[in-house]
Amino acid sequence: MRILLIDIIRTTLEEVWPSAEHSLGLMYLASSLRRRFQSKVTLRIWTLVSRHNRFNDEKEALLKQLKEFTPDVVGVRCLSIGKDSLHIAVETVKNWNGRCFVVVGGPHATDAPGDVLRNDSVDCVVIGEGEITIQELIERLLKEQPIAGIPGIAYRQGGEITQTESRNPIFELDSLPFPDYSLIDFDVFTNRYLTFSSKIYKPHANILTTRGCPFRCMYCHNIHGKKFRARSPENVLSEIRFLHEEYGIRDFQIIDDIFNLDLKRAKLICDLILKSGIKITLSFPNGVRGDMMDEELIEKMAAAGTKFISYAIETASPRLQRMIRKDLRLEKVFRAIDYTAKLGIITRGFFMLGFPTETEQEALQTIEFAKASTLCGATFFTVVYFPGTDLYKLAQSLGYFQDEGYEIRRDYVQVGEGPYEFSLETLTHLKRKGIQEFAFTQERLENAMNILPNYFTQREIDGFFMSYIVSSGLTLNEIADETVKRFLHRYLVVAERFSRGQEFYV
Repeated sequence: MRILLIDIIRTTLEEVWPSAEHSLGLMYLASSLRRRFQSKVTLRIWTLVSRHNRFNDEKEALLKQLKEFTPDVVGVRCLSIGKDSLHIAVETVKNWNGRCFVVVGGPHATDAPGDVLRNDSVDCVVIGEGEITIQELIERLLKEQPIAGIPGIAYRQGGEITQTESRNPIFELDSLPFPDYSLIDFDVFTNRYLTFSSKIYKPHANILTTRGCPFRCMYCHNIHGKKFRARSPENVLSEIRFLHEEYGIRDFQIIDDIFNLDLKRAKLICDLILKSGIKITLSFPNGVRGDMMDEELIEKMAAAGTKFISYAIETASPRLQRMIRKDLRLEKVFRAIDYTAKLGIITRGFFMLGFPTETEQEALQTIEFAKASTLCGATFFTVVYFPGTDLYKLAQSLGYFQDEGYEIRRDYVQVGEGPYEFSLETLTHLKRKGIQEFAFTQERLENAMNILPNYFTQREIDGFFMSYIVSSGLTLNEIADETVKRFLHRYLVVAERFSRGQEFYV
């Protein structure tokens, strides 16, 4: 059986700030299928970097893959922002070969299986974690048996959508084979796309050391459930060693939801890496909770080769922290950021503006937190209300998104309407204000230039400053500080000539 696994990646920044990663989830599925069925299956992973209103190009690219590989089964995953490309892709597959079995999984399918199955070209949806489910599904197809009754799926039966019982999460994560990197063409990603850590460079690997997060933030998807599950430190080191020796990989991104929930385990992973003598660099673009960091862990992360950590603060309003159920202890995060910076690790802060009932004063409070911190970089995202999340339900209770046809057509970098207590124009102003007042001070620029070369190339550093310039809408005439003006002059000239017409916010 020939199985084509497709990852649809969509970002509104594609034209000016291309971002894509090899699909770790599909690589886990592939290795699980290979171990179970061995020579009975032939697999291919293909990444479709989707661009708005370029559907004909996407069809042609997909058809080329279909004709070349001739799959019996096509599996597709995507985020909600890529759902339009998803529907076109599955229709393209069925038009090419109506007998090809089409299965859809990932965040959007898990949040909205009914929406996916409204398209007659989809035969089945996998909900949540997929390694065991996909094995059972492929076994049924190989035996030409009905798929009814497999836990963790949804499908149409007699014109109605049927959803089976939920599948239990995989608790023994060490039992899973490592992701199948043999199916990834590193050259496709090298020097073309930004990584999660905002690098454009040689091959790297993404490591998932845990699954599930016990916190119940309203804006989160729930792919891996709310029960924290962790791989053993020894198993994590084995994967790092394998990828280092087999593929020569030296740079690893840890992309857990919450790497440091178990502090003792997190510290042991760092100790094992240091003791192994493997010379690598680590980045944590997403996976730590700031108020659960302690100085010993930060020290061990630095010793193990950590160069970059993102801290997700979201909002500096205690009221909103309680409302969104993140309940971050802001003063502890502030101290963790400061200590991380003191050890020479590059820090980036994630902030979100436009939460339900958020006031302009609370948005300003968030901006002030960023400005007062020792963060090297900061991104001021806007809240996106993804169907299936509690945040979306709250927005609906406040009278928003009542139309059943509501669709996600933007990501975090664009502004959009929502149940916040100010205007859309004010939200645009607040985002620009946050960027300008955080990034464009002499102290912040000097700090960035001192620390960024420890991990980033000059090309990446230029992108770091360019993103701020274009996002802020800043002009030379608006800069009072002559030192700042001299430093930013060349970036402002490039922005004016190259991308001023492409508005985006980071």
